[in-house]
Amino acid sequence: MPSLLLLQSVALALSLGPTARPALLPRRCPAPIAQAVSTSLSTVDAAKIFGRLAEKTLYLDATVGACCHSACSDCEWRTPGGGYRWDVMKAQVAKWLPCYLTRDFADEPLFPGAAATVSRADFDTRLSAMPYSGAMGPKGTVKEAELPAQALDAIWAFLCDGDAQCAELSASAMLQRLQSMSLLEGIERAGAIGQGPDSIVWNEFAKGLGAAPFERF
Repeated sequence: MPSLLLLQSVALALSLGPTARPALLPRRCPAPIAQAVSTSLSTVDAAKIFGRLAEKTLYLDATVGACCHSACSDCEWRTPGGGYRWDVMKAQVAKWLPCYLTRDFADEPLFPGAAATVSRADFDTRLSAMPYSGAMGPKGTVKEAELPAQALDAIWAFLCDGDAQCAELSASAMLQRLQSMSLLEGIERAGAIGQGPDSIVWNEFAKGLGAAPFERF
């Protein structure tokens, strides 16, 4: 099972280190509220961040592993709309920014050695060092993947809920801020196991940072 880089969920990969990719980075400032923070980021810079954090695999509900996904009429894992619940979802191209710190799939920890907090300096260093790869969603090709200072400032400001004095993020706070980007509503917002949105996709991430998700670059 591949590991996630905060958040690689930013929060994720950043709080771990070079060997693990968590889903998020947090802070010790007051827990963030799910509301917009005024940030302004170019679409291409938002894509550079998302390409570092997005994953091809999303871990959802381990208990669904017993489902054969063969459209059985009495299947307990079907949804009211006729779809399925899933244990794991996979894509050919990185698609999801996971919004969880752990998921118990009993074979290995997703984020071994994940740190509880990360400083601004470490956040910048780790996020910048994460490899970039093209992800599903952005309408263009990133030709220079290096993260400029304004991109690092924008994602940090968002995760800190606009607190200019925030010097350290906790994993739980980062997780909450990333989940606040989700556009899911109603019961779907509870996620697969009731812990909130399991992931965010490109258009949610870009909008959360004040970028234009459908702009071509």
